Amino acid sequence: MLDMMINMVAQKVGISPQMAKMAIPLVSKFVLQKSQPNQASGLLSSLPTELTGMFSDSEKKEFTTNQQDMTEDDMINALDSQCGVNDKAKSKQTITEIMGALQQNSGKQGGGDMFGDMLGKLGKDGLNPFG
Repeated sequence: MLDMMINMVAQKVGISPQMAKMAIPLVSKFVLQKSQPNQASGLLSSLPTELTGMFSDSEKKEFTTNQQDMTEDDMINALDSQCGVNDKAKSKQTITEIMGALQQNSGKQGGGDMFGDMLGKLGKDGLNPFG
Protein backbone atom coordinates (compact mmCIF):
# COMPACT_ATOMS: atom_id res chain seq x y z
CA MET A 1 0.00 0.00 0.00
CA LEU A 2 2.82 2.42 0.84
CA ASP A 3 4.52 1.81 -2.52
CA MET A 4 1.26 2.64 -4.28
CA MET A 5 0.99 5.91 -2.30
CA ILE A 6 4.61 6.80 -3.08
CA ASN A 7 4.14 6.28 -6.80
CA MET A 8 0.82 8.14 -6.88
CA VAL A 9 2.23 11.19 -5.05
CA ALA A 10 5.38 11.23 -7.18
CA GLN A 11 3.39 11.03 -10.41
CA LYS A 12 0.71 13.60 -9.48
CA VAL A 13 3.16 16.19 -8.13
CA GLY A 14 6.06 15.56 -10.49
CA ILE A 15 8.66 14.70 -7.84
CA SER A 16 10.88 11.66 -7.63
CA PRO A 17 9.59 8.53 -5.86
CA GLN A 18 12.47 8.94 -3.38
CA MET A 19 11.21 12.43 -2.45
CA ALA A 20 7.67 11.09 -2.07
CA LYS A 21 8.95 8.22 0.09
CA MET A 22 10.56 10.74 2.46
CA ALA A 23 7.59 13.14 2.35
CA ILE A 24 4.83 10.69 3.32
CA PRO A 25 6.09 9.97 6.86
CA LEU A 26 7.07 13.62 7.29
CA VAL A 27 3.56 14.87 6.47
CA SER A 28 2.03 12.12 8.62
CA LYS A 29 4.24 13.12 11.51
CA PHE A 30 3.24 16.77 11.07
CA VAL A 31 -0.46 15.91 11.27
CA LEU A 32 0.06 13.70 14.32
CA GLN A 33 2.10 16.38 16.09
CA LYS A 34 -0.50 19.04 15.31
CA SER A 35 -3.39 16.89 16.52
CA GLN A 36 -4.76 16.87 20.04
CA PRO A 37 -3.33 13.81 21.85
CA ASN A 38 -6.60 11.84 21.89
CA GLN A 39 -7.10 12.53 18.18
CA ALA A 40 -3.48 11.59 17.43
CA SER A 41 -4.02 8.27 19.15
CA GLY A 42 -7.02 7.50 16.93
CA LEU A 43 -5.27 8.70 13.79
CA LEU A 44 -2.19 6.66 14.61
CA SER A 45 -4.26 3.51 14.92
CA SER A 46 -6.01 4.17 11.60
CA LEU A 47 -2.92 4.83 9.47
CA PRO A 48 -1.40 2.01 7.41
CA THR A 49 0.88 -0.21 9.52
CA GLU A 50 3.71 0.23 7.01
CA LEU A 51 3.64 3.93 7.81
CA THR A 52 3.22 3.81 11.58
CA GLY A 53 6.09 1.32 11.73
CA MET A 54 8.38 4.14 10.61
CA PHE A 55 7.80 5.99 13.89
CA SER A 56 9.74 5.09 17.03
CA ASP A 57 7.93 4.20 20.24
CA SER A 58 9.06 7.51 21.74
CA GLU A 59 7.61 9.43 18.76
CA LYS A 60 4.31 7.56 19.11
CA LYS A 61 4.22 8.39 22.81
CA GLU A 62 4.94 12.04 22.05
CA PHE A 63 2.09 12.17 19.49
CA THR A 64 -0.38 10.82 22.05
CA THR A 65 0.69 13.03 24.96
CA ASN A 66 1.63 16.44 23.49
CA GLN A 67 0.26 18.72 20.81
CA GLN A 68 2.70 20.95 18.94
CA ASP A 69 2.03 24.32 17.38
CA MET A 70 3.27 24.14 13.80
CA THR A 71 2.45 26.23 10.75
CA GLU A 72 2.01 25.60 7.06
CA ASP A 73 5.36 27.28 6.48
CA ASP A 74 7.01 24.86 8.92
CA MET A 75 5.73 21.91 6.88
CA ILE A 76 6.65 23.42 3.52
CA ASN A 77 10.13 24.32 4.76
CA ALA A 78 10.57 20.79 6.12
CA LEU A 79 9.63 19.27 2.76
CA ASP A 80 11.99 21.62 0.96
CA SER A 81 14.94 20.99 3.25
CA GLN A 82 14.48 17.34 4.29
CA CYS A 83 13.06 15.91 1.08
CA GLY A 84 14.79 18.17 -1.42
CA VAL A 85 11.63 19.42 -3.11
CA ASN A 86 12.92 23.03 -3.09
CA ASP A 87 9.76 24.41 -4.69
CA LYS A 88 7.12 25.93 -2.41
CA ALA A 89 4.24 25.25 -4.81
CA LYS A 90 5.25 21.61 -5.30
CA SER A 91 5.74 21.21 -1.55
CA LYS A 92 2.21 22.46 -0.91
CA GLN A 93 0.84 20.17 -3.64
CA THR A 94 2.82 17.27 -2.14
CA ILE A 95 1.15 17.90 1.22
CA THR A 96 -2.29 18.00 -0.40
CA GLU A 97 -1.75 14.76 -2.33
CA ILE A 98 -0.36 12.94 0.70
CA MET A 99 -3.27 14.07 2.85
CA GLY A 100 -5.72 12.78 0.27
CA ALA A 101 -3.91 9.46 0.02
CA LEU A 102 -3.75 9.08 3.79
CA GLN A 103 -7.42 9.86 4.17
CA GLN A 104 -8.32 7.36 1.45
CA ASN A 105 -6.07 4.60 2.81
CA SER A 106 -7.07 5.24 6.41
CA GLY A 107 -10.68 4.94 5.31
CA LYS A 108 -10.01 1.39 4.16
CA GLN A 109 -9.06 0.57 7.75
CA GLY A 110 -12.04 2.37 9.29
CA GLY A 111 -10.21 5.59 10.13
CA GLY A 112 -11.10 7.71 7.13
CA ASP A 113 -13.96 9.49 8.90
CA MET A 114 -11.74 10.29 11.85
CA PHE A 115 -9.00 11.52 9.53
CA GLY A 116 -11.48 13.67 7.62
CA ASP A 117 -12.90 15.02 10.88
CA MET A 118 -9.40 15.94 12.02
CA LEU A 119 -8.67 17.77 8.77
CA GLY A 120 -11.99 19.58 9.05
CA LYS A 121 -11.16 20.67 12.59
CA LEU A 122 -7.75 21.93 11.53
CA GLY A 123 -9.44 23.94 8.79
CA LYS A 124 -12.03 25.45 11.18
CA ASP A 125 -9.26 26.49 13.55
CA GLY A 126 -7.40 28.16 10.68
CA LEU A 127 -4.66 25.57 11.06
CA ASN A 128 -5.19 23.41 8.01
CA PRO A 129 -2.04 23.71 5.91
CA PHE A 130 -3.61 21.74 3.12
CA GLY A 131 -5.88 24.21 1.47
